[in-house]
Amino acid sequence: MNAYPNGTRVFFWTSAGEIKYGIVQSTSRLADGTQVIVIDLEGNEGRRSLP
Repeated sequence: MNAYPNGTRVFFWTSAGEIKYGIVQSTSRLADGTQVIVIDLEGNEGRRSLP
């Protein structure tokens, strides 16, 4: 089951303590089960892939 289907609005905290908002563009799983999420960030920040 994928908890983050494409189009889902998400947020996360950076290591600097900032909150970032965006929309899930795609997801995949690595061989070890780690889920990788590609997020299109709001504003002019572009896309970011998060493990």
